[in-house]
Amino acid sequence: MPGVRKRGEVIRDFILNNITENENIAALTAHQFDISLPAVYKHIDRLVSLKLVTKKSGRFVLQSKRYTYNYRINASLSEDFVWENDIKKHFSMLPENVRRMWTYGFLEIFNNAIEHSKGGNIRVVIDENRIFTSLAISDNGIGIFKNIKTKFKLLEEKDALLELTKGKRTTDKTRHSGQGIFFVSKVFDDFMIVSGGIIFGSSPEKNNPVKTSKTKFSTLVYMGLANNSTRKIKSVFDKFSTEIPGDFDKTMVPVHFANSDDLVSRSQARRILSGLELFKEVILDFKDITYIGQAFADEIFRVFPNMNPNTSITAQNANTEVQQMINRAINTKL
Repeated sequence: MPGVRKRGEVIRDFILNNITENENIAALTAHQFDISLPAVYKHIDRLVSLKLVTKKSGRFVLQSKRYTYNYRINASLSEDFVWENDIKKHFSMLPENVRRMWTYGFLEIFNNAIEHSKGGNIRVVIDENRIFTSLAISDNGIGIFKNIKTKFKLLEEKDALLELTKGKRTTDKTRHSGQGIFFVSKVFDDFMIVSGGIIFGSSPEKNNPVKTSKTKFSTLVYMGLANNSTRKIKSVFDKFSTEIPGDFDKTMVPVHFANSDDLVSRSQARRILSGLELFKEVILDFKDITYIGQAFADEIFRVFPNMNPNTSITAQNANTEVQQMINRAINTKL
Protein backbone atom coordinates (compact mmCIF):
# COMPACT_ATOMS: atom_id res chain seq x y z
CA MET A 1 0.00 0.00 0.00
CA PRO A 2 2.06 2.95 -1.28
CA GLY A 3 -0.14 5.51 0.49
CA VAL A 4 0.43 3.95 3.92
CA ARG A 5 4.16 3.71 3.35
CA LYS A 6 4.40 7.32 2.27
CA ARG A 7 2.55 8.53 5.37
CA GLY A 8 4.93 6.48 7.51
CA GLU A 9 7.91 8.17 5.87
CA VAL A 10 6.38 11.58 6.52
CA ILE A 11 5.86 10.72 10.19
CA ARG A 12 9.40 9.43 10.59
CA ASP A 13 10.85 12.49 8.84
CA PHE A 14 8.88 14.68 11.25
CA ILE A 15 10.35 12.80 14.20
CA LEU A 16 13.89 13.14 12.88
CA ASN A 17 13.54 16.85 12.18
CA ASN A 18 12.01 17.70 15.55
CA ILE A 19 13.52 15.25 18.00
CA THR A 20 16.44 17.47 18.99
CA GLU A 21 14.31 20.44 20.10
CA ASN A 22 11.54 18.47 21.83
CA GLU A 23 11.96 16.29 24.90
CA ASN A 24 8.56 14.64 24.44
CA ILE A 25 8.77 13.90 20.74
CA ALA A 26 6.25 11.05 21.02
CA ALA A 27 3.46 13.28 22.33
CA LEU A 28 4.26 16.00 19.79
CA THR A 29 4.13 13.51 16.92
CA ALA A 30 0.90 11.93 18.16
CA HIS A 31 -0.73 15.37 18.26
CA GLN A 32 0.67 16.43 14.88
CA PHE A 33 -0.63 13.38 13.01
CA ASP A 34 -3.60 12.51 15.24
CA ILE A 35 -2.33 9.01 15.97
CA SER A 36 -1.90 7.03 19.18
CA LEU A 37 1.28 6.97 21.27
CA PRO A 38 1.77 3.21 20.60
CA ALA A 39 1.68 4.00 16.87
CA VAL A 40 4.32 6.71 17.33
CA TYR A 41 6.58 4.36 19.26
CA LYS A 42 6.43 1.89 16.39
CA HIS A 43 7.87 4.59 14.14
CA ILE A 44 10.51 5.44 16.74
CA ASP A 45 11.41 1.74 17.05
CA ARG A 46 11.84 1.69 13.28
CA LEU A 47 14.24 4.64 13.45
CA VAL A 48 16.15 2.95 16.28
CA SER A 49 16.50 -0.22 14.19
CA LEU A 50 17.88 1.90 11.33
CA LYS A 51 20.39 3.41 13.80
CA LEU A 52 19.07 6.90 13.18
CA VAL A 53 17.72 7.39 16.70
CA THR A 54 18.93 6.20 20.09
CA LYS A 55 17.90 6.60 23.71
CA LYS A 56 20.11 8.66 25.98
CA SER A 57 19.48 9.78 29.56
CA GLY A 58 15.85 8.72 29.35
CA ARG A 59 15.01 10.49 26.09
CA PHE A 60 15.23 9.78 22.40
CA VAL A 61 17.92 11.64 20.45
CA LEU A 62 19.43 11.51 16.99
CA GLN A 63 22.16 8.94 16.77
CA SER A 64 25.40 10.57 15.74
CA LYS A 65 28.65 9.21 14.45
CA ARG A 66 32.04 10.78 15.04
CA TYR A 67 35.14 10.41 12.89
CA THR A 68 38.56 11.75 13.80
CA TYR A 69 41.60 12.24 11.57
CA ASN A 70 45.06 13.46 12.54
CA TYR A 71 47.72 14.88 10.24
CA ARG A 72 51.32 15.97 10.56
CA ILE A 73 52.06 19.26 8.78
CA ASN A 74 54.87 18.79 6.29
CA ALA A 75 55.77 19.70 2.71
CA SER A 76 53.73 16.83 1.25
CA LEU A 77 50.48 17.53 3.13
CA SER A 78 47.79 19.05 0.89
CA GLU A 79 44.15 19.87 1.48
CA ASP A 80 42.93 18.32 -1.79
CA PHE A 81 44.65 14.99 -1.07
CA VAL A 82 43.13 14.85 2.43
CA TRP A 83 39.70 15.74 1.05
CA GLU A 84 39.74 13.13 -1.70
CA ASN A 85 41.15 10.31 0.42
CA ASP A 86 39.63 10.83 3.87
CA ILE A 87 36.92 13.48 4.09
CA LYS A 88 34.91 13.49 0.85
CA LYS A 89 33.27 10.12 1.51
CA HIS A 90 31.41 11.51 4.53
CA PHE A 91 29.51 13.94 2.30
CA SER A 92 29.01 11.82 -0.83
CA MET A 93 25.32 11.10 -0.14
CA LEU A 94 24.32 14.72 0.49
CA PRO A 95 22.68 16.98 -2.13
CA GLU A 96 25.04 18.51 -4.67
CA ASN A 97 24.71 22.07 -3.36
CA VAL A 98 25.54 20.89 0.16
CA ARG A 99 28.52 18.86 -1.05
CA ARG A 100 29.88 21.92 -2.83
CA MET A 101 29.64 24.02 0.33
CA TRP A 102 31.47 21.37 2.33
CA THR A 103 34.15 21.02 -0.35
CA TYR A 104 34.70 24.77 -0.38
CA GLY A 105 34.71 25.15 3.40
CA PHE A 106 37.03 22.25 4.11
CA LEU A 107 39.60 23.12 1.44
CA GLU A 108 39.77 26.77 2.53
CA ILE A 109 40.13 26.13 6.25
CA PHE A 110 42.44 23.13 6.00
CA ASN A 111 44.72 25.06 3.64
CA ASN A 112 44.81 27.96 6.12
CA ALA A 113 45.90 25.55 8.84
CA ILE A 114 48.70 24.20 6.64
CA GLU A 115 50.03 27.53 5.42
CA HIS A 116 49.34 29.96 8.27
CA SER A 117 49.23 28.08 11.57
CA LYS A 118 53.00 27.56 11.89
CA GLY A 119 52.10 24.43 13.82
CA GLY A 120 52.98 20.77 13.55
CA ASN A 121 49.64 18.98 13.69
CA ILE A 122 46.09 19.29 12.38
CA ARG A 123 43.06 17.38 13.67
CA VAL A 124 39.76 16.99 11.82
CA VAL A 125 36.63 15.86 13.70
CA ILE A 126 33.39 15.10 11.85
CA ASP A 127 30.06 14.64 13.66
CA GLU A 128 27.12 13.56 11.55
CA ASN A 129 23.52 12.51 12.06
CA ARG A 130 20.45 12.21 9.90
CA ILE A 131 19.78 15.95 9.59
CA PHE A 132 22.98 17.82 10.46
CA THR A 133 26.74 17.52 9.95
CA SER A 134 29.53 19.45 11.63
CA LEU A 135 33.26 19.53 11.08
CA ALA A 136 35.98 20.99 13.28
CA ILE A 137 39.55 21.64 12.15
CA SER A 138 42.08 22.41 14.88
CA ASP A 139 45.84 22.96 14.94
CA ASN A 140 48.58 23.53 17.50
CA GLY A 141 50.15 26.54 15.83
CA ILE A 142 50.63 30.20 16.67
CA GLY A 143 46.92 31.03 16.84
CA ILE A 144 44.97 32.86 14.14
CA PHE A 145 44.22 36.01 16.14
CA LYS A 146 47.80 36.32 17.35
CA ASN A 147 49.02 35.91 13.77
CA ILE A 148 46.70 38.65 12.50
CA LYS A 149 47.64 40.92 15.42
CA THR A 150 51.33 40.59 14.56
CA LYS A 151 50.85 41.05 10.81
CA PHE A 152 48.70 44.18 11.06
CA LYS A 153 50.47 45.57 14.15
CA LEU A 154 47.30 45.63 16.22
CA LEU A 155 47.19 46.52 19.90
CA GLU A 156 45.33 43.41 21.03
CA GLU A 157 44.39 40.02 19.61
CA LYS A 158 40.71 40.97 19.93
CA ASP A 159 41.31 43.63 17.27
CA ALA A 160 41.80 40.79 14.80
CA LEU A 161 38.05 40.11 14.90
CA LEU A 162 37.43 43.37 13.04
CA GLU A 163 39.88 42.41 10.29
CA LEU A 164 38.19 39.04 9.77
CA THR A 165 34.81 40.68 9.18
CA LYS A 166 36.08 42.87 6.33
CA GLY A 167 37.22 40.33 3.78
CA LYS A 168 40.21 40.90 1.47
CA ARG A 169 42.47 40.92 4.52
CA THR A 170 45.25 38.37 4.57
CA THR A 171 48.58 37.87 6.31
CA ASP A 172 50.09 36.60 3.04
CA LYS A 173 49.04 38.71 0.02
CA THR A 174 51.33 36.82 -2.35
CA ARG A 175 49.37 33.56 -1.94
CA HIS A 176 45.95 34.48 -0.56
CA SER A 177 43.20 36.98 -1.37
CA GLY A 178 41.84 37.14 2.19
CA GLN A 179 38.38 36.08 1.02
CA GLY A 180 38.44 32.49 2.29
CA ILE A 181 37.39 32.81 5.93
CA PHE A 182 35.04 35.69 5.09
CA PHE A 183 32.96 33.61 2.69
CA VAL A 184 33.22 30.34 4.59
CA SER A 185 31.71 32.12 7.59
CA LYS A 186 28.73 33.14 5.42
CA VAL A 187 28.18 29.75 3.77
CA PHE A 188 27.49 27.61 6.84
CA ASP A 189 24.59 27.57 9.30
CA ASP A 190 27.05 27.55 12.20
CA PHE A 191 30.57 28.94 12.05
CA MET A 192 33.01 29.61 14.86
CA ILE A 193 36.71 30.27 15.32
CA VAL A 194 38.22 29.82 18.77
CA SER A 195 41.79 30.83 19.56
CA GLY A 196 43.48 32.11 22.69
CA GLY A 197 40.17 32.35 24.53
CA ILE A 198 38.68 34.60 21.84
CA ILE A 199 35.62 33.50 19.88
CA PHE A 200 34.62 34.69 16.41
CA GLY A 201 31.14 33.62 15.29
CA SER A 202 28.49 31.75 17.25
CA SER A 203 28.90 28.73 19.46
CA PRO A 204 26.35 25.93 18.96
CA GLU A 205 24.48 25.16 22.16
CA LYS A 206 24.67 21.42 21.57
CA ASN A 207 27.79 19.46 20.67
CA ASN A 208 29.95 22.47 21.45
CA PRO A 209 33.29 21.68 19.74
CA VAL A 210 35.30 23.47 22.42
CA LYS A 211 33.73 21.58 25.31
CA THR A 212 33.93 18.24 23.50
CA SER A 213 37.50 18.64 22.28
CA LYS A 214 39.84 16.26 24.10
CA THR A 215 43.03 17.84 22.82
CA LYS A 216 44.69 21.21 23.28
CA PHE A 217 44.57 23.48 20.27
CA SER A 218 45.78 26.94 19.30
CA THR A 219 43.04 27.50 16.73
CA LEU A 220 39.80 25.60 16.20
CA VAL A 221 37.43 26.30 13.30
CA TYR A 222 33.94 24.81 13.54
CA MET A 223 31.50 24.55 10.62
CA GLY A 224 27.97 23.13 10.74
CA LEU A 225 25.33 22.71 8.06
CA ALA A 226 21.90 21.10 7.69
CA ASN A 227 22.07 18.10 5.39
CA ASN A 228 19.04 19.32 3.42
CA SER A 229 20.12 22.97 3.15
CA THR A 230 18.86 24.72 0.01
CA ARG A 231 21.60 27.36 0.15
CA LYS A 232 23.98 27.64 -2.79
CA ILE A 233 27.49 29.03 -2.84
CA LYS A 234 26.69 31.31 -5.78
CA SER A 235 23.88 33.02 -3.88
CA VAL A 236 26.27 33.73 -0.99
CA PHE A 237 28.89 35.25 -3.27
CA ASP A 238 26.28 37.30 -5.13
CA LYS A 239 25.18 38.98 -1.89
CA PHE A 240 28.56 40.68 -1.80
CA SER A 241 28.57 41.84 -5.42
CA THR A 242 27.28 45.20 -6.62
CA GLU A 243 27.25 44.84 -10.40
CA ILE A 244 29.04 41.73 -11.65
CA PRO A 245 27.76 38.51 -9.98
CA GLY A 246 30.56 36.86 -8.01
CA ASP A 247 32.74 39.99 -8.01
CA PHE A 248 33.60 40.57 -4.34
CA ASP A 249 33.26 44.36 -4.17
CA LYS A 250 30.78 44.77 -1.32
CA THR A 251 31.23 44.14 2.39
CA MET A 252 29.48 44.66 5.70
CA VAL A 253 31.49 45.39 8.86
CA PRO A 254 30.03 45.10 12.40
CA VAL A 255 31.40 48.20 14.13
CA HIS A 256 31.17 46.62 17.59
CA PHE A 257 34.21 44.51 16.68
CA ALA A 258 36.27 47.70 16.98
CA ASN A 259 36.88 46.53 20.57
CA SER A 260 36.31 49.88 22.26
CA ASP A 261 33.67 51.23 24.62
CA ASP A 262 33.90 54.76 23.20
CA LEU A 263 34.29 55.34 19.47
CA VAL A 264 35.38 58.97 19.44
CA SER A 265 38.76 59.37 17.73
CA ARG A 266 39.97 59.56 14.15
CA SER A 267 42.52 56.81 14.81
CA GLN A 268 39.70 54.45 15.82
CA ALA A 269 37.85 55.33 12.64
CA ARG A 270 40.95 54.70 10.52
CA ARG A 271 41.37 51.28 12.11
CA ILE A 272 37.86 50.39 11.00
CA LEU A 273 38.38 51.88 7.54
CA SER A 274 41.72 50.18 6.89
CA GLY A 275 41.44 48.11 3.72
CA LEU A 276 37.88 49.15 2.92
CA GLU A 277 39.02 51.29 0.00
CA LEU A 278 39.31 47.98 -1.90
CA PHE A 279 35.50 47.76 -2.08
CA LYS A 280 32.92 49.63 -4.14
CA GLU A 281 30.29 49.45 -1.40
CA VAL A 282 30.81 49.33 2.36
CA ILE A 283 28.04 48.94 4.93
CA LEU A 284 28.92 49.68 8.55
CA ASP A 285 26.61 47.95 11.01
CA PHE A 286 26.16 50.08 14.14
CA LYS A 287 24.10 47.51 16.03
CA ASP A 288 24.80 47.73 19.81
CA ILE A 289 26.72 51.01 19.37
CA THR A 290 25.13 53.68 21.59
CA TYR A 291 27.39 56.65 20.91
CA ILE A 292 30.08 57.88 18.50
CA GLY A 293 32.15 61.07 18.62
CA GLN A 294 32.20 63.91 16.09
CA ALA A 295 35.78 63.25 14.98
CA PHE A 296 35.08 59.52 14.55
CA ALA A 297 32.00 60.19 12.42
CA ASP A 298 33.73 62.91 10.39
CA GLU A 299 36.65 60.63 9.50
CA ILE A 300 34.36 57.86 8.27
CA PHE A 301 31.52 59.74 6.57
CA ARG A 302 33.25 62.87 5.22
CA VAL A 303 37.03 62.42 5.04
CA PHE A 304 37.07 58.81 3.79
CA PRO A 305 34.50 59.36 0.97
CA ASN A 306 36.35 62.47 -0.18
CA MET A 307 39.63 60.53 -0.36
CA ASN A 308 38.01 57.41 -1.86
CA PRO A 309 35.31 58.57 -4.29
CA ASN A 310 34.98 55.08 -5.83
CA THR A 311 33.87 53.58 -2.50
CA SER A 312 30.41 54.33 -1.12
CA ILE A 313 30.00 53.98 2.63
CA THR A 314 26.67 53.76 4.45
CA ALA A 315 25.40 52.93 7.92
CA GLN A 316 22.72 50.56 9.16
CA ASN A 317 21.17 49.82 12.56
CA ALA A 318 22.27 53.17 13.96
CA ASN A 319 20.26 54.54 16.88
CA THR A 320 18.93 58.11 16.80
CA GLU A 321 21.95 59.67 18.50
CA VAL A 322 24.48 57.84 16.31
CA GLN A 323 22.52 58.65 13.14
CA GLN A 324 22.42 62.32 14.05
CA MET A 325 26.20 62.36 14.39
CA ILE A 326 26.54 60.57 11.04
CA ASN A 327 24.20 63.05 9.35
CA ARG A 328 26.15 65.94 10.81
CA ALA A 329 29.38 64.58 9.30
CA ILE A 330 27.78 63.91 5.90
CA ASN A 331 26.28 67.42 5.73
CA THR A 332 29.41 69.26 6.83
CA LYS A 333 30.55 71.69 4.16
CA LEU A 334 34.09 73.08 4.23
